[in-house]
Amino acid sequence: MANFTIDSLKSGGLITNYFCTSRCRHCLYNAGPHWEKKYIDPGTAEANLRVVRDLMCYVVHIGGGEPLLRPDDLEKVLDVAARVGVSIDYVETNSSWFKDPDSAKQTLARLLRHGLRTLLVSISPFHNEFIPFSRVKGVIEAARQVGVEIFPWISDFISDISQFDPNKSHKLEAYLQKFGQNYLVKVLQRYWVHLGGRALDTFRPFFETKPFDQIIQESSESCRLELSETSHFHIDFFGNYIPGLCSGFAILRDDLGQPLSPEKYPLLTTLFHSGIRELAEMVQKEFAYKPAKARYINKCDVCTEIRTFLVRKNYKKSSELHPAEFYLNISS
Repeated sequence: MANFTIDSLKSGGLITNYFCTSRCRHCLYNAGPHWEKKYIDPGTAEANLRVVRDLMCYVVHIGGGEPLLRPDDLEKVLDVAARVGVSIDYVETNSSWFKDPDSAKQTLARLLRHGLRTLLVSISPFHNEFIPFSRVKGVIEAARQVGVEIFPWISDFISDISQFDPNKSHKLEAYLQKFGQNYLVKVLQRYWVHLGGRALDTFRPFFETKPFDQIIQESSESCRLELSETSHFHIDFFGNYIPGLCSGFAILRDDLGQPLSPEKYPLLTTLFHSGIRELAEMVQKEFAYKPAKARYINKCDVCTEIRTFLVRKNYKKSSELHPAEFYLNISS
């Protein structure tokens, strides 16, 4: 039986914070204003990036939350990355921090001097629920003027968003009313969204769902591929590595590069070796878990519910369900 080991990394990001001005309905990490206003410190950033580098990944991006809510702290992270020898491909932003052109240019010019080269600017109806498009355009123009490259994610939505007042935010329901009730289904064909975090509840009405027992019976394979995927990993300011796209799971940074202990990581190793069926049976037996919904999208939907159940039951057998705020604020 193969051990669960993360012994090399391909491509990923550093999460500097989970607090955010927005509470986007597609957010994989359940970020939002409810989170503690905690930002990664230089020591944690350095330790994270050294492990990433030692596992043969030399380029990462920076995301959140919203990294530019603390530009002074972001400067320190950029300095640390340069010192460690890990390049920063881009920094993600939702543009909520934009106040006026002059202050935006000053902020970006300072960050440019500390190594910022590219901003990934989020452009979507999800972000427009909280952020007027005029702020997004303001950030793009400020970046252009100071020499920071822009990676618009994604420009395909500009035509949709531009049909609304750019100085106001607009609920998703306004998009459904204007473009049709199947608008969100079409969004999935235009915009990469992983069905985890808040996206599960947001997109559930648009998917064929199945009863719990059917999901369990059909999910006989392990979750080895999902958990060992390192082409889009993240490591956060708690010093936790998030396996694959399984937000809400945590592997301690210092446990990377060696086989994970089943005693220390009972939930993850169960999923890695046996899959959701055995995890469900274990939690049903030990904690009297019962499905809370009639139907589910897939095994990841079931897994998220089981893990949320355990956190709310004050699960103490391991620290792999972290951070707790992910589960306590999971609904959109």
